[in-house]
Amino acid sequence: MEEALQDIAHQLTRIADQGEQAGMQISRGDALEAWGLRIYEEDFLSALQCLGIEVTD
Repeated sequence: MEEALQDIAHQLTRIADQGEQAGMQISRGDALEAWGLRIYEEDFLSALQCLGIEVTD
């Protein structure tokens, strides 16, 4: 489980690094469709926002 969380954190960091250049936005629906782990949806969305990715409705 710890390794999976580290992999997720790494991927989120890569997404944020790419998005910083363009002011990245993602819709809530698209983010949740890509995520797939419904139990952690709010944590995932919060992590995106902490990384500077704007989640829109």
